[in-house]
Amino acid sequence: MIHLFLKLYGVLLATLVVSFLLQIQLMDFIWKETSIKVDFRVRFVPTFHLIDEALAGLPRDQWPLRFRELAAGLGVPARLTTGETFAERERFRPEQVEAFGNGAIVSLDRDGGGFTLARRLRAGGAVVAIDYPGTNTARVRMITYLANWAIEFARRRAVFFWVRPFWRDLLEMRRAADAVGAGQFEARAMVGRHSALRELAEAFNLMTQRVASLMQSHRTLTSAVSHELRTPLTRLRFSHSLAREEPGAEGKDRFLARMERDIGEIDELTSELLDYAKLERGSPVTSLQSVPAEPWLEDVLADARGDTAAPEVEIRSEVALEAVRCEPRYMARAVVNLLRNARMHARSTVSVTLLREDGRTVIHVDDDGSGIQASDRERLFEPFVRLDESRARDSGGFGLGLAIVRQVARWHGGEASISHSPLGGARVSIAW
Repeated sequence: MIHLFLKLYGVLLATLVVSFLLQIQLMDFIWKETSIKVDFRVRFVPTFHLIDEALAGLPRDQWPLRFRELAAGLGVPARLTTGETFAERERFRPEQVEAFGNGAIVSLDRDGGGFTLARRLRAGGAVVAIDYPGTNTARVRMITYLANWAIEFARRRAVFFWVRPFWRDLLEMRRAADAVGAGQFEARAMVGRHSALRELAEAFNLMTQRVASLMQSHRTLTSAVSHELRTPLTRLRFSHSLAREEPGAEGKDRFLARMERDIGEIDELTSELLDYAKLERGSPVTSLQSVPAEPWLEDVLADARGDTAAPEVEIRSEVALEAVRCEPRYMARAVVNLLRNARMHARSTVSVTLLREDGRTVIHVDDDGSGIQASDRERLFEPFVRLDESRARDSGGFGLGLAIVRQVARWHGGEASISHSPLGGARVSIAW
C-alpha cells in the first residue's frame, strides 16, 4: 500500500517540476515578445538630437558646463564622457558595437533595475549616457517565478492532504480484510462518517457479517444434521437387526414397514436441508410472476389437505385479491409449511387469508390452538428450533419449516412474523 502512495506522490512531484520548467519557458517567451515588439529607443531620438545640436556649435571646453545645464532639465542622471572612458561599452554585444559606431542609440540594462541609453556625438568622439532608473526586471521575474512555484507547490500539497485520507482508509480496509482472512469475522472496517470510502467500508462490513452468518449457519447445520439423522438411523439399524433375527414373514414385514418409515423420514429431512441450504446460502433461481390468486391458493390447499396429519382439522380460505406476484413454487412451499404447522397445533380450524395491506401482498395463516408466547415467536424462525411441547417427531417436525418460510419471504423482499390469531391461537404472516 505504501508503494502505491509513493508512486502517486512521485507523479505529483514530477508534474510539479515539469510545470516549473514550462512556466519559465513561457514567461521568457512572453517577456521577449513584448519587449521586442516595441523599440522604446525611438522615443529618445529627439533628446539625443537636441543635446548633439546644443553642443556642436560650442567650443569643446564649454561642453561640460552646457551639458550640465541640459542634463538638469532631463530630470534623470546623465553623463558626458568619451568613447574610451565609457565603461558600459565592454558589455556591448557585437551588433551593439556596430550600431554604436554608426551613431545609433544603444540600450543596456542597469544593475538594480532600469536601463542606460548611450549615443556617440557627431563631433569630438564624445558619448552621452542617460540613466533611467526603474524596476529590477530580473528581480521581478524571479519573484514571479517564486510566486507561481509557491502556488503550484501549495496546490500539490492540497492534493497530498486530499489523497492522504484515501490512503489511511485503504490501510484500514486492508487491516480489516487481513483480520477477516485470518478468521476474525467480528472485525469491521472503521472509516470516517464523511470518508469517500464509507460506502465501500459498509459493503465490506455487510459482506463480513454475511460470511460470519453463513459460517455460523454451516456449523449449526452440521451439528443439527448429525443430531437429527442419528435418531432415524439408530431406529433403522435396530429394526434391521430385529428383522434379520425375526423367523416369521409377518414379523419381518412389520420391521420392514418401520424401516420404510425411517427411510422416509431421512428422505424428508434431506429435502428440508437442501431447500434450507439453497435459500440460506444464496438466492435461488426465482422468477417472479403474476398468477391468479384463487386458483394458486386452491392448489396449495390441495397439497396441504393431502397430508394425513390431523385430518379432522378444517382448512378455510379467503382471497381478497385477483392476482398475486410471487415465485409460485417457493411461495407455495412456504404456505404448505405454515399449514402443516397450523394443523399440528390447531384444535379444529385453520384459516388462510390472502389480501393486500399497506401496498403489500400478505398471507395470514391462523389456527385456534394454544398459541405461541411472545418470547418464543422470533426464536421459532431459527433452524432446528422446536418448542418443548412440540419435540416429538410426530408433531414437531425437524424445526426447518418456519426457517424456510422466513428465507422465502426474504427472497421476495418481505418478511415473516408471528402474532396472536383472531381464532385464539397463533397467526403466522408473510408480507412482501
